[in-house]
Amino acid sequence: MSGLDTMSTRLKYAGGNRQVDRMNEDKLRSLKKALLYSYQSATAILADGREFRCLINPDQIKNIYDNKYISIPFEDICLNEKEISADGKVKIRKTSEGLQEIGMKPGDIFTWKENGSDWLVYLRRLEETAYFRAEIRRCRYTVTIDDTDYKCYVARPSTNEIDWRHQQDKLWNDIDYTLQMYITKDEKTEEFFHRFSQIKINNKPWEVQSIDSMSSEGIIIVYLKEWYQNSIAEAKAEEDAAAEVVSVITEDEPVIEGPTAVYPYDKKTYTIKNAENGTWVIGSSKAKILQQDDTTVYIEITTGRSGNFELKYVRENEEDIILNITIQSI
Repeated sequence: MSGLDTMSTRLKYAGGNRQVDRMNEDKLRSLKKALLYSYQSATAILADGREFRCLINPDQIKNIYDNKYISIPFEDICLNEKEISADGKVKIRKTSEGLQEIGMKPGDIFTWKENGSDWLVYLRRLEETAYFRAEIRRCRYTVTIDDTDYKCYVARPSTNEIDWRHQQDKLWNDIDYTLQMYITKDEKTEEFFHRFSQIKINNKPWEVQSIDSMSSEGIIIVYLKEWYQNSIAEAKAEEDAAAEVVSVITEDEPVIEGPTAVYPYDKKTYTIKNAENGTWVIGSSKAKILQQDDTTVYIEITTGRSGNFELKYVRENEEDIILNITIQSI
């Protein structure tokens, strides 16, 4: 063993490399001074609402993207921490009291408080051990998945030409495939994004062509192609949703529960609520009863044309309960 190896072994045995620890302490001390006095200091609002000071340094900025770097301590004082005092009143915690673990990681979204912009933590710089440092990308768009809004970074296409094709008397151009989207990886986004699923960004439709959930920690990279607005398909989807809407039921009023919009040759089930001892009747040849009992009827649409008919629940010496049903065109 060389003398240098012997010295290194003795140093580790004595408690580790204090030189590295001292460098980290000095760098963290310099960062915390910069958080107070640097022109590039800022306030980060995390997803849980806590606020911490940080440095945001420029990297690359263009019309189609905005990349920067964030530097923030692993632990620091929360600027908006509240606590309950002995008399039960809420008070703002003093900045000199206590440190908290910030816990920032790739995939997190935070808001730059001073200008209200949203940012995605993209790639951590692992060589920095004194504090958390990572590349961040500005999120200008929002995607809604299962009623949850996700802020996302979108790299707009940089192509400035349209590739036209010509064959015989036909002329067309290729669809744009160059859009990339970076979005937080969680159970919802991993389940939703797959090839050929469709989303809207800024009210314009795009179709997923490829998904990369492995290259970046905490992030899914989605490759999209320009899609078209299919008004016929969307209208059909709305009609299908309307067909599943049931009539509103009150506590006292008898009512027939079931879809009010159907399609030719459908088979549907209807139920009477808040009534009994009646008989089901269809006064039209457009539908027929396949099976019924005192509370439920199973019917079949027998026509291929659009139209309307009435489904009745008839009781002796009482007013008939009527549901108007519309047959939609296919």
